[in-house]
Amino acid sequence: MSSSEEFQVIFDDVVVCAQMAEQTYEALCNNAAESSQQRTRRYIFRNREEANQRLFFQQRYDASGTPGFTPLQKCMAALRQLAYGIPPDALDESFRMSAKTTRDSLHYFYKTVIQFYDPKYLRKPTRNDILQLQAHHASVYGFPGMIESLDCLHWAWENCPTSYHGSINDINVLNRSPIFDNIYDGSAPDSSFEVRGTPYKYGYYLVDGIYPEYVVFVKSFTCPHGSRQFKRAQERARKDVECAFGALKKRWFILKKPAINLGEEKLQEIMYTCLILHNMIIEDEGRAICAFDEKETIPETQPIEIGGEEYMNRRAEIRCTEIFHNLRNDLVEHIYGIQNINLNLDPPDDSEDEFSENDFM
Repeated sequence: MSSSEEFQVIFDDVVVCAQMAEQTYEALCNNAAESSQQRTRRYIFRNREEANQRLFFQQRYDASGTPGFTPLQKCMAALRQLAYGIPPDALDESFRMSAKTTRDSLHYFYKTVIQFYDPKYLRKPTRNDILQLQAHHASVYGFPGMIESLDCLHWAWENCPTSYHGSINDINVLNRSPIFDNIYDGSAPDSSFEVRGTPYKYGYYLVDGIYPEYVVFVKSFTCPHGSRQFKRAQERARKDVECAFGALKKRWFILKKPAINLGEEKLQEIMYTCLILHNMIIEDEGRAICAFDEKETIPETQPIEIGGEEYMNRRAEIRCTEIFHNLRNDLVEHIYGIQNINLNLDPPDDSEDEFSENDFM
């Protein structure tokens, strides 16, 4: 065999080996890609806030085996801050608890209370709730169709931004409030009633003179003339909301003192927590008007498009002053015809001195 033929044979062997090596390399790369896809760690959503919330109210031990604070001590620290309005570092000596632990106790306490008890004690009224409220107010105060009284509770914010100062009065709070959004979008339960043979579509709230003349508001007269009985009855019924605010601030002193080092969201959650605990106490004392029914089914409604024609018609209907005056005149005649109504304006006696004029806002 000549040298050229030997070279050709060697060259062919080298080409075959190179092709085999290339095929082996491609196979190894494909296997590695497939195995890496199988081993890729999938993203798992972890709610660290909820996890910390659950672990916080468990007694834990440090590395030396010393037990930490019990769940009862942490809840008591949070309740003391709500009830007495004390700063977090005030419990350093009595509880031997650092300011951070005390602050975290309050934070996770109101988060847990809202999570578990908001659906019951801060629920939106259902049709059954509205019927119970209307029946109660009609029998006690003589106002048929009345849902409740409406007013504002002002809680000072020490670190409030400068632009907020002096701008939040009752009217601005009402304009920013979503209280009537469910009426506008059609998801509100039926609250219709009848006075002196005249049907009305919406239940109403008793308010003072600063509020606008809406269909859902009933105001007293500035100059009552011949309607003094209605004026006294309306003011007597409105005492409830003032007494409720007074009792709320008397029971939870954190609402009486200016809030320090708290953001807007935390202020809202603390207020919700105080309302939930207040409603729990009212229910435990047997003074709740509406009984909670877990089996009650709320019918589904098709929300109306915001800004649509029907939505704007509902807004205009709520602002109809003619219906406002007709309703008030019918209520004046109705109250005048009631003989056994109690027009005593003094608040009810409270053996525990729960109400105080200094607490009324």
